[in-house]
Amino acid sequence: MLRPALLALSATVALLVTLSLLPQRERTVPGGTIALRGAQVTLYPQADPEAVWNFAAERVDYEPDTGESVLYAIADAERTVGGETDFTLASEQITIDAQENLRGQRIQAHLLEANWDLDMQGVGDRQVLIDQVQGRFEVPLLDYRGDGIGESRDQNVSMTFDLKGFSAGGPDTVGYNRFIDASDQP
Repeated sequence: MLRPALLALSATVALLVTLSLLPQRERTVPGGTIALRGAQVTLYPQADPEAVWNFAAERVDYEPDTGESVLYAIADAERTVGGETDFTLASEQITIDAQENLRGQRIQAHLLEANWDLDMQGVGDRQVLIDQVQGRFEVPLLDYRGDGIGESRDQNVSMTFDLKGFSAGGPDTVGYNRFIDASDQP
């Protein structure tokens, strides 16, 4: 009885040693871009754990090598915090980078609580950046209008999501404001 058990154990050990010496098969990751059509994308940024971003895009290209997603023809996007939407976005193209920041050449945003419309535009190689860690819009050229501000244009804008921090300008920049007369208000 002992002998058949030892033979079975020896055969099992020999089989396991043989299997461990076989060359390892590498996991193959699909090369190139993964493309989706008519996609709904939800982003839960680690840098802003209270926020949830939802995007509806005609096309999404995901690049596994860089961890970037490019969303095209975004007409319906929103950021919610604690179940409340604080702003909406629209753009022809937005890139979500590996740090979960959003970049684009032109992004329109509507800030719901302030009732402001932002037309954020890149200039040359400098794109609009929506920085998740800092909770800021970094905008080379900003046209904005809304309740209490009239119409304005500023360059090199850095603005927090909650509008409590705002800076613009710098050397060789131009800004203008057109305030609304109080008598024009309803």
